[in-house]
Amino acid sequence: MKRSLALVLPLAIGAAAIGLTISQTIAVKEEAIAKIAAALPANAPAKPAKARKVLVFSTTAGFRHGSIGVGAVSLTELGKKTGAFEVTHSEDESVFEKDSLSEFDAVIMLNTTGEIFRPKDWPGDKTKQKKAQDREARLKANLLAFVREGKGLAGMHSATDTYKKWKEYNDMMGGAFVSHPWHKKVPLKNLDPTSPVNAAFSTEGFEVTDEIYQFRDDTALRGDRRMLLELDADKMDLSKGSRGDRGYPVSWIDTYGRGRVFYCSLGHRDEIFWNPAVLKHYLAGIQYTLGDLEADATPLTP
Repeated sequence: MKRSLALVLPLAIGAAAIGLTISQTIAVKEEAIAKIAAALPANAPAKPAKARKVLVFSTTAGFRHGSIGVGAVSLTELGKKTGAFEVTHSEDESVFEKDSLSEFDAVIMLNTTGEIFRPKDWPGDKTKQKKAQDREARLKANLLAFVREGKGLAGMHSATDTYKKWKEYNDMMGGAFVSHPWHKKVPLKNLDPTSPVNAAFSTEGFEVTDEIYQFRDDTALRGDRRMLLELDADKMDLSKGSRGDRGYPVSWIDTYGRGRVFYCSLGHRDEIFWNPAVLKHYLAGIQYTLGDLEADATPLTP
């Protein structure tokens, strides 16, 4: 039996595949779906102020992560089981037109990459090029206004490998990906044990296996936003990193105008999306962006 997730994702929980009605087919194995279901938290950390609608957007104009399928299922079921939000999953950039975007309370950039508001095939005709450039500029402005005027934005993993030359986006999301020096089990330090967004983790932090990002030196700065998790320099060799400030954050929250932002670089590997602690962290971060979970976003002392 199939249920449909507007806009473009027919979802078959318990079935062997999830089919996008656009250009890709995302295969999600029965075993993965079962693991996601077993890992979901029973409750949300905060009661929604109203019914919340969240856009999960996962289009790619660069590298495409294989974890997008399980991520889409996981985030959809995370909102449904806890009652925190309802997901619409799309890879159609027209959803960022003002009227469509206004229907949502938050946007989650799920492993997006590259210049996601540009056509896949750049037109050769100059008139069509101008039209495409104008459309891209309009969609970009709509996203900035959406958050600035009080809505939410969350990013998973390669959301920071998206529009790396668009300064406003880099400032809003918080980081711009440069490299991933580590893909192994790493210790993460809990920088803010009192934050409700970090409630899933012990004060000592935790270990996780995933592809860990390094961000451009002028982004992801400790003094600019509230860092929540980072590589624990006391427990691992950071010599592969090249950041001048030796800052290797993994998760943070911030404000942007009247809106709120949450980002976590975990999400390269499928199993991240059925890790119970990470799912609780995601849920709390998303509820923060929705305005349902209060959390201090003041930057910590560097």
